[in-house]
Amino acid sequence: MKNILVIEDQASVVHLLKRYLEQSGYQVFIAYRGKEAVEIISQRHISLVLLDLMLPDTDGLCLCEELRKHDPFIPIIIISAVTDITSKVQALHSCADDYILKPFEMEEVLERINVQFRHTQHMRSGVEKQSFTAGPLSIDFEQRRVIINGQEINLTYKEYQLLYILVVNSGKIITYDFLLSKVWDDEYTSEHQSIRTYINRLRKKIETPAQRRFIYNEPKVGYRFKVDEKAQ
Repeated sequence: MKNILVIEDQASVVHLLKRYLEQSGYQVFIAYRGKEAVEIISQRHISLVLLDLMLPDTDGLCLCEELRKHDPFIPIIIISAVTDITSKVQALHSCADDYILKPFEMEEVLERINVQFRHTQHMRSGVEKQSFTAGPLSIDFEQRRVIINGQEINLTYKEYQLLYILVVNSGKIITYDFLLSKVWDDEYTSEHQSIRTYINRLRKKIETPAQRRFIYNEPKVGYRFKVDEKAQ
């Protein structure tokens, strides 16, 4: 049975989510405050998080990033009444996997949850070893740490997902559509420019002009992560 953590301070919303999730076969844990959420995720195996941004004791985005530290691959879906597009984009770019506006239909929530579980299964299935090293680049998959020339670098959640998929498929051509389907939701499947933007940011963080590139363009197709002799 999969465990879902609901982080929400409105009792009516908690009751609705709990009832439908339990009817769908999930075990539900409830946290009304950020502190409670951190305690639960530290003590329990949580499969997915539903998170409200407006909590009484903490900022939702800060909590999202804190939860991510406990499990780099845990799906986090924001459920919020905040309609500002800037807030939504910030959440999706920093740590959240999906964003659902209140009021919501439970059928949509359940389908979004199913999508995230499919994505997570793919992400976890590729981990066959705990770390990766190539020249100045080192990755600790368990701790989600990326190090360049001995210095740990900060990657956003989606930057790390992109790097992870490229590295575990090193040497293979990874298409734009494959990356979009694994890192973004289905609604973004035509936005190849989003991929290019994130790849450019990732390159700036893990590559320098003085060393050979790791991420190579495959024109009109996608990208390939390649380790050559100069990067060994």
